Amino acid sequence: MLLVEKKAPFLLQMLIAGLLTASLCMLAFTVYHTGAPDGPAALLAMAAVIISAVLLLVPVQSPQSPPAPQPGAEVAELREQALQAELRALKAQIQPHFLFNALNHVNASIPAEQESARELIAQLADTFRYALDATRSDLVPLGKELNFLQDYLQIEQHRFSSRLKIQIDAPDSVHACRIPPMLLQPIVENAVKHGIGPCIDGGSVTIRCAKIRNKLRLTVSDNGAGFDGALDQIMNGSGVGLRNTALRLEKLYNEPLNVERNPGGGLVFMFDIPLNT
Repeated sequence: MLLVEKKAPFLLQMLIAGLLTASLCMLAFTVYHTGAPDGPAALLAMAAVIISAVLLLVPVQSPQSPPAPQPGAEVAELREQALQAELRALKAQIQPHFLFNALNHVNASIPAEQESARELIAQLADTFRYALDATRSDLVPLGKELNFLQDYLQIEQHRFSSRLKIQIDAPDSVHACRIPPMLLQPIVENAVKHGIGPCIDGGSVTIRCAKIRNKLRLTVSDNGAGFDGALDQIMNGSGVGLRNTALRLEKLYNEPLNVERNPGGGLVFMFDIPLNT
């Protein structure tokens, strides 16, 4: 169990790297087929590789209690470790700054008539910024998570066009509730990829957030292809997104990730987060 907890930050980092790399590759494909010069598309593809490598190489460290002072050589060793940790933190701040500059340069090289491609890059920069912040925060306001999901889904809409419809139902009263970052994204991605993706006519993804007594209830549903197997096996697929989300809910709140079939087709995922925790 301790091994799983130690790997959890790295699993989140892998998830973020995969999301951003896939988004950049998709954006490169979009830019290429909108008739823009080959340069921006090639730069985006290269940025996908760089971003993935940087996110996987930047160390993720869990907070630890400071060790008790020790005499002699051990004190010097602790000081050296503290210095190296500070240098790694400074390096981690520089790398994202470089990547944001690269995205800005790509955006500037796209002709003004390709406004949709420029908007896509701006949305991608916003998702990238949020994903990086997610590796440094334990909790974020639900409103910020929903803004991130809206940017992510708008990027997906450029790929699906009218085949993907989105609905977010979250009253203002829940926007300040704090949740672990990137908790909803794997479920939403699963709905888009496995629910709506296989359907020729597409479908819709709905995100609902509501206070139920002393808990925040979050629901992601789609009316897509559904799942042919037994629902208790849906977490055992080849992907890590749903399994990682279920594990985080269990470890953080002792809450399950519930799944059921949507009467109108597709699946419904639902979970609760205790408020004031």
